[in-house]
Amino acid sequence: MSIRILTLAFVLFQTTALLAATNKEVVKHAPFEPSKFSVTSWNEEEAAVQMKSSEKKRKPANSSMIDESMMSKELKAIEARVHATKSSEGWDVLLTELDKNYESYPTDVKFYITQIMPTKAFRGFFFRLKPLFDGKSNFVHSQILTTAKKLSTRAQVFLPYDHAEAGFEFISSPYVEADGSMVKGFTTETDVQEWIVKELLPLINISAQRLEKLNLVDPIVWDEKMAFGSQSFADGINRFKMVGEFEKNVSISGYYSALAGMATIRAYSIQNTVALYKDIGFLYGLDGFGLFNKIDGVSADKISKVIKKPAFANTGTLMPDGAKWMEYAYHMTQKSLKRLSMAWELSSNERKDENLYVFNTGFINVNRDEVEQNLQILNRVVMSKNTETLRSGVTGEVVQINYSKLFMTPPADMKVFLPTTFDKKPNASREVTLANGTKKTLTYRNFAEGSATGWDLKQFEAYFPSVKSNDDVYRTVRVINSVQGNWLTLR
Repeated sequence: MSIRILTLAFVLFQTTALLAATNKEVVKHAPFEPSKFSVTSWNEEEAAVQMKSSEKKRKPANSSMIDESMMSKELKAIEARVHATKSSEGWDVLLTELDKNYESYPTDVKFYITQIMPTKAFRGFFFRLKPLFDGKSNFVHSQILTTAKKLSTRAQVFLPYDHAEAGFEFISSPYVEADGSMVKGFTTETDVQEWIVKELLPLINISAQRLEKLNLVDPIVWDEKMAFGSQSFADGINRFKMVGEFEKNVSISGYYSALAGMATIRAYSIQNTVALYKDIGFLYGLDGFGLFNKIDGVSADKISKVIKKPAFANTGTLMPDGAKWMEYAYHMTQKSLKRLSMAWELSSNERKDENLYVFNTGFINVNRDEVEQNLQILNRVVMSKNTETLRSGVTGEVVQINYSKLFMTPPADMKVFLPTTFDKKPNASREVTLANGTKKTLTYRNFAEGSATGWDLKQFEAYFPSVKSNDDVYRTVRVINSVQGNWLTLR
């Protein structure tokens, strides 16, 4: 073994050890704390009773025109303060006060707080992101910057109000911490994981718990002026919307789904993902082609080779406490689906005056049977701890999936699902008959070159028992994306 190989091996060992140490730091600074992330057990029977009672109040006989008189004086006062807010600091003071005094407010204010409070975690977000991308990936940095610019332009065009400008300032500009120090940016991907666990996740969790306790059988009023300013909706048309139990449960479902997504991000290492994006972007010419790279297209083979580089050996691996986070994500996914299913099941399919409410289910009722079938499939697969069967509504093919196992016994490294073999033929050919009767072989580019042809089947079989061959991998993807004949993808 040469000195060069020994040196390379030593460098790789040091890098792996450093990455492992970084993962331990994340676990230390952003640990899994059940006491902070647990959710209140909900009484399904009580929730159903409230939902049914709320639906009765949505019937035409009980519908009435809604106006400002139906808002509490406290909500009117807060609306005035929102419109008077002209700085990032002003928004922070208001959000802090609303959170602190939550229990003292009437129901309509409480609902407003549950919807707006998670934004508190995004203070200075664009500013904090800059160090993570600056000088590391021109393409990713440009994409983030472009998004920020688009939001700024849209705010100027569609929300030309002081409070909206202050809102954009809130999420984009630097600020001073409570201890007098300037807020620090994210320098590594693990900083983002810590931000998710320590700042964002708790706020969403609190909002979900607060919503659980709200009783919206008697609907409340949502005033669109809260967002569009005091001079908006001068004629009053479409200014007010009602919020009832259906809206509450849909909102709860969304929050639980967000918690599941954040827990999944925390469960796996995201180290070096910016560098990974840069290397993959290089394949597409987004960060340059290089002097001697020919234009040859991007294939699964090329992408897999990039992901399998030693530099990304730790990217996508299960964190030391990742199993706990994946189990948490699974329970949150179940909770989200239960609330959404209950809301849909108990919603009336003969609703009237839907335009009075925030969520209008009327347009969905056209395909109500299809929606219900999809929800039944999702409930069967997601709630089960066993292997379930899925059938394609397009081809009739059948596959098996153990959805719970993906979370309860998660893979140690997501890269095990990458393809292992690829189509290597650069050219394809076919024979044609010319006008004079002679045959000619036409040669042209094999557009399947670099496509995946083989995988580590044991890795798939653990979660998709019907996978016995390489063709079964494609079949599984095909079936999951065509359940009931539509393009429903299980996530």
